[in-house]
Amino acid sequence: MPIEIHKTRIRQIVSRDVVTVTPDTPAAEAIAVMARARISCLVISERKRPVGIFTERDVVRTASRLDSFGELPIGELMTSPVFTIHGNMTIFEAYSLMVTNRIRHHVVVGHDGRLLGVMSQSDLVNLLGLEYFMEMRKIESVMTAGVVTVERDVPVEETIRRMAGPGISCIVVADEGRPAGIVTERDAARLVTAGIDLKSAPVEQVMSCPVLTVPAGTTVHTAALIMKREGVRRVVVTDEAGAIAGIVTQSNIVRGLEGRYIESLKEIIQEKEELFQQTARELLNKTIYLDNILNSSIDMAIIATDDTLRIKYFNPAAEEALYCRAANAIGRAVTELPALDAAARARLGAARTAVLKKGKQTYLETISHDGVLMFYDASLTGILEREGGLVGYVLMLRDITERKQYEETIHHLAYHDALTGLPNRVLLRDRLVQALAASQRTGGRGALMILDLDRFKDINDTLGHSMGDLLLKAASERLRRLLRKSDTVSRMGGDEFVLLLPTIATVESAAIIAGKIVRAFRRPFVCDGHTLKVTASIGVADFPDDGTDDETLMKNADIALYRVKAQGRNNFQRYVTVQDER
Repeated sequence: MPIEIHKTRIRQIVSRDVVTVTPDTPAAEAIAVMARARISCLVISERKRPVGIFTERDVVRTASRLDSFGELPIGELMTSPVFTIHGNMTIFEAYSLMVTNRIRHHVVVGHDGRLLGVMSQSDLVNLLGLEYFMEMRKIESVMTAGVVTVERDVPVEETIRRMAGPGISCIVVADEGRPAGIVTERDAARLVTAGIDLKSAPVEQVMSCPVLTVPAGTTVHTAALIMKREGVRRVVVTDEAGAIAGIVTQSNIVRGLEGRYIESLKEIIQEKEELFQQTARELLNKTIYLDNILNSSIDMAIIATDDTLRIKYFNPAAEEALYCRAANAIGRAVTELPALDAAARARLGAARTAVLKKGKQTYLETISHDGVLMFYDASLTGILEREGGLVGYVLMLRDITERKQYEETIHHLAYHDALTGLPNRVLLRDRLVQALAASQRTGGRGALMILDLDRFKDINDTLGHSMGDLLLKAASERLRRLLRKSDTVSRMGGDEFVLLLPTIATVESAAIIAGKIVRAFRRPFVCDGHTLKVTASIGVADFPDDGTDDETLMKNADIALYRVKAQGRNNFQRYVTVQDER
């Protein structure tokens, strides 16, 4: 049963037997692995995630520019970042990317970014099957005519240097115009592993021979069968006299597939374009054609209107996105839909103005669903009749809420502690710098406190880190309740918290707040049924008195904290200089 390339996912057919090495593997060892396994690429991975790729092509390029590289870590020679595709992608999509990006290998990953396998051109040809070459196309229609050749006595080093040129995957060794041997990228990996003296050895000593050839006039189908049977990626094409006429590689065959796909896609696009133009001309009476085309876009809300924005078509995805049945929407203006607030209507109006000038406008739209804000990529396009007049609009909305939430999560994690959700060191410093700048402008006061939980280590050692984590969360919540919304409670790591009070009335204000916190922490915490007793030690530094920059304030608050601990903990102390103590 043939594979349905539009439905079959890469994860269903990709080989999971991938050869990997770590970035610190010596290049000589990595290339030897490739040569022994007779594979065209290695995946460089860390913690089961791909960080780079090293192919036979990379061997050629490296050997052509470096005399000695065997001791270098493969991480310095690999291609990175590596181009990956998701295992949920279809074979058709993977093929399109391979042709578009002109690459021979796709590293396949799962949802978690972990390595699943490698998809190569060979895998693609084997999956699609040779039925794509059944038409009697001659080899001349796909071969590369400009074959790069060298004579028998040319040094291997010069041969590899020429092979490193763009678009050259092999060199044919010629004898009076006839193919005598061939050197490929795989041979380069073999030679580097074998330690051949590339500078002095003539190419005839290392070339592969005899050369696999096919005569001009052979069909693409026959050539593909020969390559598959012999397990090679290229054959030389010869003329009637046996002279070199060209070369056919696996890439040539894949590009032959490309032509087939492009022709099919052109037919599909042309058919849809004709239907859409007919719908635009008869928008009011022929919405059935829009149904046939646009209902297939099940993941995108699509709304077609006349030139006054009155709705003529409303697909099922639009019903879900805008909380309105098509029967209730058709005939109304888009701006009358209850789901669109004043800001959304204003954005739509601005997009409509832009469409009148340039035909299309994209923008970000937000719609509230039961109090939950949803994000959409919005696109407004004008519909033109044959004579060029505007007869309507198409509004398309694609839900990107999950992507936006992911971006917001990443942003949050960059500035907040993962355990407690409190601001981390980066966000604290930013807020502290702003508070110091405001203090200098206005002449106001503020305070910085460093708080440690006394004997927190005993909790971890006796009850375990999970109980310690619960205690840290409870302590964070207690600190939030004790301070103002304008204050910042941050966690530096471990059991250390930093409290920023950007404004205080007097020097004594900070001491009053620190005392209140110390007393509050004398009350036990209840975590998962356990009653935990810990106290707090706090070092306080005021600004501008104890420092006008963030580093000085942190250092002085830490000095004050150290003195509290030296005096028995469970208290607070303001920073004072040695002179002040005297």
